[in-house]
Amino acid sequence: MTTVNGSSGAAGIGQIDLSSMDIETALMMVQTERTKLLDSQLQTQIDEVQARNTQIAKLNEAMSSLNALAGLFKSGKDGNTQMKDGEIPDWNKAGTENDNRYNQMRDAMFKAMGEAGMDLNTDKYKLQIDGGISKVTKGSLDTAIQAIKNKVDALSNTQQMDMQRLQSMSNKRNEAFDVMTNFLKKMQDSRSSIIGNMR
Repeated sequence: MTTVNGSSGAAGIGQIDLSSMDIETALMMVQTERTKLLDSQLQTQIDEVQARNTQIAKLNEAMSSLNALAGLFKSGKDGNTQMKDGEIPDWNKAGTENDNRYNQMRDAMFKAMGEAGMDLNTDKYKLQIDGGISKVTKGSLDTAIQAIKNKVDALSNTQQMDMQRLQSMSNKRNEAFDVMTNFLKKMQDSRSSIIGNMR
């Protein structure tokens, strides 16, 4: 029994039994399997790119929510200034017009950070103290914003390489499909010629 054993990767063609096939059918099977493998790898790469895009979007959402809170501090406040001392009007004063707005901003930040996979209460960020946010410092917000920027930059760099790989794989897949199409056309032309000569 003659078989072709494929290796992993774009050149992998699985395990095909060639013993009962003519050469045309065998070549067609090999080329079809190669195209399927390239399709599968291309889809995997597309899924990875989409997952990274989703993560970047979540991080950007978290950064926006942090920037909104950091923007409440008066200019000139240092990193040790807490939210409650940042000269923010009616900060955490129940029943005031701004109280709900601040709570909504806080909740949006907690939600966005959680969805982005960022820990809210680490020594690095200290964005949630005693379940609240009034003691959170401007420095903590700035540190978290910079950490997210770094993550977005790293993911964006990886994304550029992913897109290059995606383009390369797409080209290979198209080439394999073209080869298979051309092969089918040649087989058809050859058979048509044989049939024409027999008439």
